[in-house]
Formats: sequence, C-alpha cells, structure tokens
Amino acid sequence: MRKVETKNSKFHYFVSGENPKLLIHSGTHGDEYEVTDFVTEALIKYEKILPAFVFVPCVSPSAVENKTRKNNAGSDMNREFFSDSDDPEVQINIETIKDKDFELFVSFHEDPLETNYYLYDVGYKKINNEFVLKHNRLLKDRGVKLLNGVDDAEDPHLGYDFKEGYRKLIHPENYHDDGTISAWVLNRHIAEEYLLPEIPGKLNREMKKFIVESFFSEVMVKSF
Repeated sequence: MRKVETKNSKFHYFVSGENPKLLIHSGTHGDEYEVTDFVTEALIKYEKILPAFVFVPCVSPSAVENKTRKNNAGSDMNREFFSDSDDPEVQINIETIKDKDFELFVSFHEDPLETNYYLYDVGYKKINNEFVLKHNRLLKDRGVKLLNGVDDAEDPHLGYDFKEGYRKLIHPENYHDDGTISAWVLNRHIAEEYLLPEIPGKLNREMKKFIVESFFSEVMVKSF
C-alpha cells in the first residue's frame, strides 16, 4: 500500500491496488484513538489477501491529536458530515472518497465507557451479515461480552436495541444526509454496506487487539 499526502499536512491515507472496493476508517473521534494502532497492525498483516482498499487512519487528525470527540473546528465528524461544511477535515475526507465505488465500508470505533462489544450493520441488503454474526459468536466464546440492550438512549442519533452485539439497519432509498458519514456515503452509493464495530473501551489492549484482528480475518477477508 502507498501513503497519499494531502493539502492538509496532518491528513493522509493509504491506497492499495487499483479500483478499491474496501474503505476503512479509524480515528473518527479523538477519544477513541487506541484502536487505530490495532487496525493499522491488522491491515499490514492481511494486506495481501484483502481486496484493493483505501484506509484513512485518522478521519479527524485534530481530534485524535487532542484526544477529544470534537475536532479543532468544534465538529463531531460523525454528526456534522455535510457536503456544504466549512470544516476542512470534512472536506478533505469528501475529496478522498467522493469518486470511489466501494462494496464495503468499515469504520472502527471505540466506546470509551463500554464493557460490551456491539456492531451496526447498515446498508441496502435486507439480510443479516452471517460473517459478522459468526464473528460475534467467536468473541463470545473468547469471553467478550456482547451488548444486549440499547446503545445510548440519550443520543438522538442512536437509541437502537441490540441483540447479542448486533443491530441490522436497512438504509432507505432517498434518505437525507443526517450528519453521519455512513449516511453521506450510502446516500451516494459510494458504498453499499457499512459496518461499524464498537470496541469496548474498558477492555485491555490485548483483547481489543484480538477483536480487531479477528474482525479482519473473519469478516473483512471473507467478505470478498
């Protein structure tokens, strides 16, 4: 994979191959910075058996640098992601992906206060992702607790009920841009499916690394 520098000196991304079919994000929120190292390590390990990809390690470089949810412009990158945004970090992310045609978009997040693992499966397909469900069972067998219940009742964008760490959301046609990166991408068919694994922030580093690496091997590699 090759590193691509941009006009924003702190924003870069990596590209592998031609016509990338996989988009990978981490570092959307700066208080979830620890998972980025594990994603990068797993990507290096599985690069040769993954399809061509684009990897953005720090979607919001300033938030990661400050270790805060919001960036230097005061934006939560996954709540204020709009085409007409004057936030330079939003615009550089749009430039990076706007003309692409991905099959799968995976955005790794970390829930700092959570002990349970959970994942959002969002897209146009109505069927559950069996690779994800098998991976969840693998995690459970390894002692990882899976969320059963609501993700965050106080966040107006959330309030979804999970069963065994999984929630399927069918993305409607003609949906509006709601400020999330997933909606912006899916609305334009830049990707057809979006997976957001939430790594429990309360777990130790070894277990976080296992969750990420096994997600690569059992979900991302097997999806292509």
